[in-house]
Amino acid sequence: MGESRRPTEVAWVFRPGPSQQNARALSGKAIYGVGPLGEDGRVEVVLQDGTRVRAAPAEVVAE
Repeated sequence: MGESRRPTEVAWVFRPGPSQQNARALSGKAIYGVGPLGEDGRVEVVLQDGTRVRAAPAEVVAE
């Protein structure tokens, strides 16, 4: 078998956990940027549409 030379594209998306019931509508949205880890163990996430949410690092996933 030959090697595939196609580049792999990875996008970071927001996947809220069970504790974020009010953020369910944002699930799967593309992420524009992520801030530093806060004292509460969460990060500020800015979605592509400008929405800002606080999220656990595990809620920021690559797809």
